[in-house]
Amino acid sequence: MIRAIFISLVLVFPTYAGELQTNNFRVFLWKFFNDPKFQLEHVQFPLKYSYYEAGFFDIEEKAKTLTLENWNNLPGPEHFRCKVNCFDLMIYDNFDKTHQNTDKRVLSFEGVENGILINLYFEYKASEWMLIRWEDYSG
Repeated sequence: MIRAIFISLVLVFPTYAGELQTNNFRVFLWKFFNDPKFQLEHVQFPLKYSYYEAGFFDIEEKAKTLTLENWNNLPGPEHFRCKVNCFDLMIYDNFDKTHQNTDKRVLSFEGVENGILINLYFEYKASEWMLIRWEDYSG
């Protein structure tokens, strides 16, 4: 009997852990974009920042390293600050609406025919989500 309960818990836990981690990440994002002090504590410095820069004849990919001293707060989109609406747009890769239990998340802002393409890379380290890389390829 105890063995059957243990096996059931082992089979159910990965899905439950993935849901907890996804909910944890949603709460984290809200705090990340609403509390500048919290945001600063959850950025792994030095932070690699990649972007496009228009040259005379072409667009060139550039990169620089951001430090604590040259960091500016990322305000995020309006709906993360609940000034427009308070909802998350979620796209799942299965009908159970679950995510894989991983320690990585990419928050992508992908515009539709407006040139917006921003990726924020987060990793779960020491029980906290940390911004580890930022790409802004908006045109």
